[in-house]
Amino acid sequence: MAEGTTKSTCQDCGSEFQIVTQEKIFYKKKNLPEPKSCPDCRRKARLSLRNERKLYHRTCDKCQKKIISTYRPDSEYTVYCQDCFWKYIG
Repeated sequence: MAEGTTKSTCQDCGSEFQIVTQEKIFYKKKNLPEPKSCPDCRRKARLSLRNERKLYHRTCDKCQKKIISTYRPDSEYTVYCQDCFWKYIG
């Protein structure tokens, strides 16, 4: 183990991980606590916060142009293509 490197145990999965000197300097500079979870568990936590979107093929409710939307074709919401949207709000 390199000098200045610290071994820690992940509070989530129990595996051992290292905090290298460069990380320690970064956390201290940003006034952040050292991590209590291993890199894999931290990555999983970050990914769980993402808002995944499903895309659907549908048509613009005004001009009937084919578009891709986050709203399902049977959705109750009115969905416009980009051109119709800008005409509507402009």
